[in-house]
Amino acid sequence: MDDGKGQFRYADNLEALKALKNKFPEHGGTFKVGEEVEVKGSIFRVKSIKPKEIRLRLLRRKKR
Repeated sequence: MDDGKGQFRYADNLEALKALKNKFPEHGGTFKVGEEVEVKGSIFRVKSIKPKEIRLRLLRRKKR
């Protein structure tokens, strides 16, 4: 979870995630490894998450 203070926080279950969301009310949302996200029209897969970085892999566009 983006804590809104420049770091990602780890939660291994829903209860821990709820506690983090309550502790950091200005959080920017949650990410999980393997999730696909869209940024400015490009699709990425989350490869890894560390306290100050999130690694994304650009996915190929699907042919229509």
